[in-house]
Amino acid sequence: MHSQHKHIHTDHQAPKAIGKAIVITVVFMIVELVGGWISNSLALISDGAHMLTDVGAMLLSLFALWVAKRPRTLIMSFGYHRAEILGALGSGLGIWLISGVLVYEAIERLRSPQPVQGVIVFVVASIGLIANLLSMKILHKAKQHNINVRGAYLHLFADALGSVGAIVAGLVLWLTDWRPIDPIITICFSVLMLISSWELVKEAVGILMESTPQGIDPAKVQSDLEALPLVKEVHDLHIWTVSNGRLALSVHLISAEPETVLTTANHLLKTKHGIIHTTIQVERPGHFSSERCYDCKPVGL
Repeated sequence: MHSQHKHIHTDHQAPKAIGKAIVITVVFMIVELVGGWISNSLALISDGAHMLTDVGAMLLSLFALWVAKRPRTLIMSFGYHRAEILGALGSGLGIWLISGVLVYEAIERLRSPQPVQGVIVFVVASIGLIANLLSMKILHKAKQHNINVRGAYLHLFADALGSVGAIVAGLVLWLTDWRPIDPIITICFSVLMLISSWELVKEAVGILMESTPQGIDPAKVQSDLEALPLVKEVHDLHIWTVSNGRLALSVHLISAEPETVLTTANHLLKTKHGIIHTTIQVERPGHFSSERCYDCKPVGL
């Protein structure tokens, strides 16, 4: 219950926080793109381009948060909460796409290094890093309870890494004029982007595939249900995530006392495992039908 309260409170705060982060990112995105064009730095241009995707990811987050608040209907019985997950998946895949483009451009630069003005790169990248850190601070609380906001936060984190890389590249170019450092930093930045987004994509895909959420042991849940008084058997257990922080469960129980078992099972799932939304079918001994079991083979097969 406490975690759900924090989730609802965060949903109200998230749009405002994202809006502030968008304004900051747009301003410094323009600064980095102009600075990259003037200095001829691929690292700086790639950092500015990633800031553009940050804006896109945050706008996508705002849209997903708005859609997720739409009331459920008979057709959309769980509402539109999965829009948050789709937005998070889009953010993660967007990072992968950008990384691929940057690696390709960096390889081309390695083959033919170009002159870069290190002083401009260093100054502009330092300003960009400050902007990223400020935006990350704004989104820090909201990202802890919302996977979609976490996607936008990861964009900013990856961009902060890019700014650090651009600062290093600018400093090396400023002091030594070693041109390969610019594309090398870009490649390193791209790899870090892929690593940082992996868990986000993995979690989003897991939710969309309705896998058991992290932190829930389905074997433990089943054994706890089997240990309840009057429960003879537990089967067809499914635990999944509707959206971040919203768990659901369905299960079949066999018992001679359906009303009593239903009450105790719901109490167990709520208090011990934090699962509130449940669909429990209690069957009397001898009345079980495999045709009603999702995991069981139909009769005759």
